[in-house]
Amino acid sequence: MNLPEKLKSFSPYPPMTGMPSVRLDGNESCFPLPETLLGEIAEAVRALPLHRYPDPEAGEVCALAEEFWGAPPKSAVAGNGSDELISVALNAFLPRGGKLLVCDPDFSMYRFYAALYELECVGLSRFEGIPDPDEVIFRGKEAGAVILSSPCNPTGQALPRAEVLRIIEALDCPVLLDEAYMDFHEGASVLPYIERYRNLIVFKTCSKSLALAGIRLGFAFAGEELRSVLRSVKSPYNVSALTQAAGAAALRRPDILRENTANIRAQKEKLYAKLKALAGGFVTDTTANFVLLALPDAVGVYASLRDRGIAVRLINGVLRISAGTDREIDELMKALETLGVTG
Repeated sequence: MNLPEKLKSFSPYPPMTGMPSVRLDGNESCFPLPETLLGEIAEAVRALPLHRYPDPEAGEVCALAEEFWGAPPKSAVAGNGSDELISVALNAFLPRGGKLLVCDPDFSMYRFYAALYELECVGLSRFEGIPDPDEVIFRGKEAGAVILSSPCNPTGQALPRAEVLRIIEALDCPVLLDEAYMDFHEGASVLPYIERYRNLIVFKTCSKSLALAGIRLGFAFAGEELRSVLRSVKSPYNVSALTQAAGAAALRRPDILRENTANIRAQKEKLYAKLKALAGGFVTDTTANFVLLALPDAVGVYASLRDRGIAVRLINGVLRISAGTDREIDELMKALETLGVTG
């Protein structure tokens, strides 16, 4: 059997496998939801008619997501994580061979999906973690779509809202803005502007600040034209009844979710302070829920931490370390001190 040429050099996304004792690699919430809310989720799931297909539009959980993030009514499309919706959008809005502007480095799945759909990626380098808006506009005028995360994974830096809006205003092509980490950087979201700009799609996820990575739930928010396209081309039952019920139960308790976000942010600040005291200039703070550690021997330190049951991400020679519990942070610091990491 002859496989398509594009698959011969395809590299899958490398998620962490196994169960290390310290999980600081996935940027998930380091805190589980409280037992009271988990009980409410269990009750909601128990009441489901599992012999029936789920709501194809995920109407209830979409309405709750719109209320939680302050989006206009009927603006949300639900997906199996925001990843699925990004994939659907790229496939829908760009033909084979179409040009996608990517601001490098950025979330690796953008290039993964582009390769899968045989798109041409036009790379634009970030300076100190932030793309030049003028360059994005200049290069974006030759592209079929622009995609970027803000705050960025993996740089952790965010473009000011005014600069993002300037990019959107200057371009006619779809601008796909991934705000997976925006809950940690209040005041910079462009979600309130989706009805003003017909070329804007904003992606949100429940996997980071909301402690729901395990249910795989994300949303795309857009004006009527782009939203209608996404609803037309996604799979009809792409979000399971279990996910919809769990997400809706959680989003009915915004006070708990926002408290969890604040707790994660506090742990990130604690992690940064301890790493800064140990490693000094090798540490970079972010507007997200992780810290960057750029050591001379990052590869060796990464391997040694892994051998000690401590999972972090190694990206382009830099360690990306997620906010963790007090125990996880303490174990990380003890391991780094043992390895002789200093600034």
